[in-house]
Amino acid sequence: MRNWYDRGDVTCYVHTVAGLLKVLETFMAGFIFTFIINTSLYLHQPALEWCVAVYSICFIPVALAILLNLGKWQRRLPSLYPIFQLVLSLLSVLLYVSALVLWSLYQSNEEFGGQLQRSSDMGCINGLTYTLCFWDRNLTVAILTAINLLVYVADTEVSLQSSVSP
Repeated sequence: MRNWYDRGDVTCYVHTVAGLLKVLETFMAGFIFTFIINTSLYLHQPALEWCVAVYSICFIPVALAILLNLGKWQRRLPSLYPIFQLVLSLLSVLLYVSALVLWSLYQSNEEFGGQLQRSSDMGCINGLTYTLCFWDRNLTVAILTAINLLVYVADTEVSLQSSVSP
């Protein structure tokens, strides 16, 4: 049985491991954006505004990298492009670690205005609501941030392997 990811056989970037990871990173970031659309989750809290900035800062270059690969423009910079992807992945991992720590800390610590338990959020008490309460949204963003961090770590490993191998 042939390996689907043989380098010589793949004609489209998104059918490679690196391409799939980049698409997953942008998909997860888009999912996070849907949960933080309500600015009252993070407005007037600089640490949480930093987290939103991290999501944006990491999303734009990854989307650009996908477009560069789909347009086959990365071949114009053959020696610099793998280094660009490695630096991008490493930077994204560091930024996402800070976002995960800050988002979790500020949303679950009462000293910072967070709520440790779901029952302490008045919007979650009414069981008949059809929207997510703030506590649910905060937890979802923390979980999605952790998942996307793992995807970025995997992408860093793949980028490291591709930048080292000829």
